[in-house]
Amino acid sequence: MSRKPPGLPAIEWDDLRYFLTLAREKSLSGAARSLGTTQPTMSRRLELFEKKLGAVLFQRRPSGLELTDTGRQILDYAGRMEDAALAAERIATGSSAGLSGTIRVTSAEWLGARVLSPLLAEFCTLHPEMNIELVTDTEALSLTRRETDIAVRFGRFEQEGLMQRKIGSLPFGLYAAPGYLKAKGLPDFRQRGAGATVIAMNAALAESVAETKWLRHHLAHAHIAFRSNSRDGQAAAAVAGAGLVCLPARLAGAYPQLRAIETPAPVPSRDVWLGFHRDTRGIPRVRGVVDFLAERTRRLR
Repeated sequence: MSRKPPGLPAIEWDDLRYFLTLAREKSLSGAARSLGTTQPTMSRRLELFEKKLGAVLFQRRPSGLELTDTGRQILDYAGRMEDAALAAERIATGSSAGLSGTIRVTSAEWLGARVLSPLLAEFCTLHPEMNIELVTDTEALSLTRRETDIAVRFGRFEQEGLMQRKIGSLPFGLYAAPGYLKAKGLPDFRQRGAGATVIAMNAALAESVAETKWLRHHLAHAHIAFRSNSRDGQAAAAVAGAGLVCLPARLAGAYPQLRAIETPAPVPSRDVWLGFHRDTRGIPRVRGVVDFLAERTRRLR
């Protein structure tokens, strides 16, 4: 069993913060972007932390950084410490005394309604002087133009001057209503869905949506019976028997009429990212909402 070399400084919270980001991003470059630093800095921080512990935490693979057995054990404890640190930070920035002011949050429609609204309602209860405005729209509001304070989206933010956190990864599945299954039966994946009907995203969004590509590959011969850019619209159409549909599992759970379909390969999950402008990171009400959402979505996972 390896031991920590003598004479090295004690582990600090920043060591664990960098470690957690590396574990989530699985690459030095991705972690550097998330923390607003450089790849060489991330590499040095990792090397120093491993020296402090006297243990190797990651193996470098072609697919990215992979946690060692020791790294996986530390990850659980580091996550708990992060929760405690975030709670302490909220208190230090005034959450215990009560945050105040208005914050605008934007997200996709179904994500805002099914995931964010209950969490933001809880935040408002804890901080009655806060005013949260949740805007759900197909046209993304701009953080750089200050059209919104916080944005929650699928995929990384590419604009300059933004801070971001990956706050979750939502599993997707293939679903259908009993009426459809009675009429059409289960899809024949060996025949790539010949004779089946499917529900898909609007053509304008199809190229950027991972599950649409999955449908094209596994159910290429199925007929597209209905398209919509609304996830709830797709779910409602599926309940009515319009066809098979790829949905986030959390959204499908709100429609008990739908049945999950076993697939030969998993429907791709989608990463959820929270972004805010670098200039607002020191504003207590912004940090309060950011940290609250990051913590609560972690608990949901």
